[in-house]
Amino acid sequence: VVTRVRYGEEDVGFRVILEEEIRKKPGYLGELKIPNRQGRLIPLKEVSDFKISPAQSSFFHFEGERAVTISADLVQGGTLTPLEATNAVMDHFNLSQDWPGLQFVMGGEAEEQADSMKSLLTAMAMAGAGIYFVLVLLFNSLTQPILVMFSIPFGLIGIIGAFALHGQPLGFLATMGIIGMMGVVVNDSLILVNFINVRRQEAPESKFLRIVAEGTAGRLRPIILTSITTVAGLLPTAYGLGGDDPFIAVMALALGYGILFATPLTLLLLPCLYMIQHDFGNLLRLIPKFAHFRFIPKHAGLEDWQCEECEVKLLK
Repeated sequence: VVTRVRYGEEDVGFRVILEEEIRKKPGYLGELKIPNRQGRLIPLKEVSDFKISPAQSSFFHFEGERAVTISADLVQGGTLTPLEATNAVMDHFNLSQDWPGLQFVMGGEAEEQADSMKSLLTAMAMAGAGIYFVLVLLFNSLTQPILVMFSIPFGLIGIIGAFALHGQPLGFLATMGIIGMMGVVVNDSLILVNFINVRRQEAPESKFLRIVAEGTAGRLRPIILTSITTVAGLLPTAYGLGGDDPFIAVMALALGYGILFATPLTLLLLPCLYMIQHDFGNLLRLIPKFAHFRFIPKHAGLEDWQCEECEVKLLK
């Protein structure tokens, strides 16, 4: 097999084979040209001997090594998934002790799911980066988008807990629900942070703590109502009320419980993080001002700070 092409959902291999007339001549096998270590083509008969003996119907090599392909299907009506069957086979054999030099290369659904998960994780990283850069353009800040995206881990807490309680594995479809949850839960944080920013511009003389408290209180009802209506529309699909779809149910379960847990945590912790970010920014702005002061020891053990520019003395 020299290459593989994917048609729809199936991989089709293209095999190089001798013509039928030549395959009927065993003597031609020794005339086949193979490359040696110097790259020269030499007849196969110069480096090998031939004899006729009972053999397998076919030989298979994987990455240059002799390989045996074993395939199986699950029993109809069983509860075991192909991935669980693959893991059970891998756990049963101890290759390093019992068969040194032997290795297992798993294919089928296990290989396809591993490739799909890699692609999905890449899509998740790209979605997170895209959300961040859009928020940077919206807020004109590099730190506030990070505050907004803190709601994503809050949603992951709810998803992990919900799937643990329901006994569901975090598979491919659940990961797709997590990607959808990322875009939804960011909306609550986005509305809250943007509203607090507007309040700061409207009343710059007000105390910062009061602005944050009023901004959070002003957005409390809209955020809770939108989250409740979204969850109310998703959970019937997750539990199969009115119709069951095993593929959509897993995504709806991840999306619904992610929003359900992220909303209260966002309303409680995001204002605190917003104030921490504000205090940290004030601290950074004070550093250049302190750079103008120099330490001057005084008599009788007294110490003070003196500004080099304005000659103002401050008690330490």
